[in-house]
Amino acid sequence: MTVHVFCGPTLGAAEVRALLPAAVVHPPIRHGDALRLDAGPGDRVLIVDGVFHQSASVRHKEILALMGAGAVVVGCSSMGALRAAELDVYGMIGVGEVYRSYKDGRTDADADVAVTHTQGPEVEQLSIAMADMESQLRAAHRAGAIDGAERAAIAAALRGVHYTERSPRLLARLEAPGSAAFRAWLSEHPDGAKRRDALTALRLLAEGAFAPTDPGAWIDREWRTEHLAEWTDRHTGPVHGTRRISTLAQRQYRQIFDADYPQWWRARVLAWIADAADGLRLDDLTADQRLHWLTPAENAALDPGEALARLLVRTAASGPTWPGRDRPAAAPDPAVLDAVARAYAANDRAAALGIDLDRLDTGAVRHYLQQLWRLTDATPEARTAAARDRGFRDFGTAAEATRQFILSQLGPNLWNLLHRRRTETGRPPA
Repeated sequence: MTVHVFCGPTLGAAEVRALLPAAVVHPPIRHGDALRLDAGPGDRVLIVDGVFHQSASVRHKEILALMGAGAVVVGCSSMGALRAAELDVYGMIGVGEVYRSYKDGRTDADADVAVTHTQGPEVEQLSIAMADMESQLRAAHRAGAIDGAERAAIAAALRGVHYTERSPRLLARLEAPGSAAFRAWLSEHPDGAKRRDALTALRLLAEGAFAPTDPGAWIDREWRTEHLAEWTDRHTGPVHGTRRISTLAQRQYRQIFDADYPQWWRARVLAWIADAADGLRLDDLTADQRLHWLTPAENAALDPGEALARLLVRTAASGPTWPGRDRPAAAPDPAVLDAVARAYAANDRAAALGIDLDRLDTGAVRHYLQQLWRLTDATPEARTAAARDRGFRDFGTAAEATRQFILSQLGPNLWNLLHRRRTETGRPPA
C-alpha cells in the first residue's frame, strides 16, 4: 500500500512525514498529476492543496479514474475539500470543517480556500484563506473575544478584498470594529481550519481509518470521455532518462514514422469492430457520406467490401473507445522512447536558441510530412485519407503532431543554419 499526499502550503512535507513516515509527498495537485500516480487497490491518495490559477486544476474525471482503479481518495482543507464535496456521492471521502462547509452549502465560492503562495519544493503561503478567517472569527466569537457585530464587520471587510490581496499585512492594518481584539486572539490561536483539517486527515490515515469501499454503480456505466482518454495518454508514460515520454507522444511517433502503421491500424480496427459492423453495407450510406471518408478515385474504383473496410478504418480515429484502449498496454518500444527523447532534446536546444516550435512555418511542416508519406503530388482528399489510415482525424492534425518531432529529423545542417542565423542577427529565426 502506498499513501500519496498532495499538499503545500497548508502543510509541509516534513509535517506530513512526521505523521506518515512512508508517505509519498507531492506538491499541490494540478491537472495530470492524478493520472501519473498509477495508483490502484490498497493505495490511498490524500488531496489537501491544489493549483488552479497558474495551471489547470485537477479534473473530476481524473479523481474518478483513481477510484475506478481501486484507490481510496480523501480530500480536505482546500482543493481536496472542494473536490470531495463534489465527488463524495461517487466515493471520494471528505474530511473536516472546510469540506463540511461546502457540503452543507454554507460556503460555495472556490476563492474561499484560495491563497497565493510561492513555487518550489517548500511552498510558502503569502495570503490568508477566507475559510480560515471565517472559522477563526466563529471561534473568537464563541470564546467571547469579539461580539457578533464585530465578527460580521471583520468578515465583511475581509470578503471585500480579492483573495490575492487578503494578506497578513492587510489584516494587520484592518480597522473594522473589533479588529485589534481579533488580532490578539489570532496570535494565540494561529492554526486555521485548513491546517486542522489536514492534520486530522493525516492522523486518520495513520490509524487506517479509510477502508476501501465499493464505489457504486457508476463504475459500470459509460463515464469515461474522450477528454479523459486524451488526458491519460498525454500525462502517462515511462520516465526515459530524465524525461517522461507520454503514451500520446509514443503513439504519435509511430503513427507518423512507422511505414507499417497503416496496416497495423487497419487490422486492429477491423478486428475491433467486426461484430458491430455486421450487416452494414456501403449502399446504406449516401454519396456525400461515402465521399467524406473515401477519395473520389477510391469511391469510383474500389469494390464495395474494400471501400467499406477503408471507410470503417478511417472513422476510428483515436477517442475514448479507440481500438484496443481497453486492453492492457503493451511494453513501450525502446527505439520509440529513444526517438521521442531525442526529439525532446532537440526541442530543448531550439528553445535555448529562442526558437519557438509553435512558430515554425506550418506550410513547411506540412510539406515535410507530405514528403515523408510520399504525398507531394497528392490531392487534399488523398492526404486526408492517408492521415485517417494512420488513426489521425485529418492531415492537419497529423502535421501538428509532427511539429514536435521535426527538428530532430532534419539533422545537423539545420542546426548549423539556425545557430548561424542567431549569431549573425542576434534574433531567433522566424
